[in-house]
Amino acid sequence: MASTTQTAPTKKGFKTSIAEKVAYGMGDVACNVVFALTSGLVVYFYTNVIGISAGLVGTILLLSRIFDGISDLAIAQIMDKVNSKHGKARAWILWMSIPYGVTAVALFAVPANATTWVQAIYIFITYNLCTTVVYTALNLPYASMAPMMTNDEDDLAKLNLFRMSMSPIGNLIVTACTLPFINMLGGDQRAWIIVTVIYSIIAFGMLMWTFFGCKERFHSDAAKEAEGLPFLTRLGAALRNKYFIMLILSMIAVSLYQNVNGTCSTYYAQYLLGNEELMGVMQTVEKIPWIIGVIVLAPFIERFGKRNLVLVGAALCVIAQLILLVAPANYTLILISAALRGLGEAPFYGCIFTMIADTIEFGHWKTGIRVHALLFSAFTVGQKFGGGVAGWAIGQLMDWSGFTGLAVEIPSAVSMVQNIYIWGTVIAWGAVVLCMLFYRLDKQYDSIVSDLAARGQV
Repeated sequence: MASTTQTAPTKKGFKTSIAEKVAYGMGDVACNVVFALTSGLVVYFYTNVIGISAGLVGTILLLSRIFDGISDLAIAQIMDKVNSKHGKARAWILWMSIPYGVTAVALFAVPANATTWVQAIYIFITYNLCTTVVYTALNLPYASMAPMMTNDEDDLAKLNLFRMSMSPIGNLIVTACTLPFINMLGGDQRAWIIVTVIYSIIAFGMLMWTFFGCKERFHSDAAKEAEGLPFLTRLGAALRNKYFIMLILSMIAVSLYQNVNGTCSTYYAQYLLGNEELMGVMQTVEKIPWIIGVIVLAPFIERFGKRNLVLVGAALCVIAQLILLVAPANYTLILISAALRGLGEAPFYGCIFTMIADTIEFGHWKTGIRVHALLFSAFTVGQKFGGGVAGWAIGQLMDWSGFTGLAVEIPSAVSMVQNIYIWGTVIAWGAVVLCMLFYRLDKQYDSIVSDLAARGQV
């Protein structure tokens, strides 16, 4: 592994090629295959195909997210200590590529004729194996790899823009194609397994593209020094990083939205629009503006700043969802709302990982400790915590409404689906607006990097 000792990204440094940026982005396309399945469709599968109650599924997801949060911190610890000939983060993409596909398929191989508790235990084990262990060991190193690939501030931003403009593609394919494809194959459990096997094979190829197409080059002396510090010392430094805390809270909120949107959009399409396959259209109309928005984001970041764009985008998401109150079952209005939401989401997804990299510099400047992998892992803990709470809350609310999972649902359950879908989104993006109102790092960043340089900490 080629490596130099560079800390803060600078205005002029090594720039990655377009081919390497595409290879890096391909990794998140692959990661979004399982994320799309586990953040929404798998819940629909458990309730409407296997026949498990929404409340039990929600409880399993909440418990799983607790273990998932612990696994993030554990993987960060291991990652800090492991140095492979393939790189510090890049090696994990190779190691986890096959387990990633195998465990994804296992999610849908629930023993159909077993008792409810046997099925629940199987779901708990396979869901944790897939998301808590394998997905974490793949996605966390992948997410932390970008600052190791370039030491140029603008190139790092572009690298993350490539990632976030490409990442919805995996999610888009899964959400748009899965239900029609499954229904074409018969709509039973066997169809779900076949489709997931196909996705897993495609994802493996994408991960190999990332592994062979990317290279780690930079690993700072300050980061190496921090790796030798006790865990509690590094954790304390992370907790004193106020801007990082704001980003964690924002990610918890967005994760709430992702689970509301991923889980409830299928129920919304089935019970309010009369056709569950329309969920794919809703997601496609949302993701296309998201992708376009991220692609054209770079000049707007330079002109307006990351925080301002995220703030305006989050406000747009709130407004877009409130439009649905006019006519919740109007298909045209639903698509207009989805398109506006997608445009509003683009700044958050296009800027968030560069903003995390910025908080690493802020934390180093404030505490003297450069925390890298732990910050990325803590960030994903926030994401998974938000997802776990959302999954549990959705399950409990659906159960409380009398949800049956039948083709024709009772009115109280339909009303609950509508309320969760609309107000869950409003609450989530409203929380992001609140966090961004207090985020001021964009204005301080250049002086912080200059101060680090003057201290000789770059």
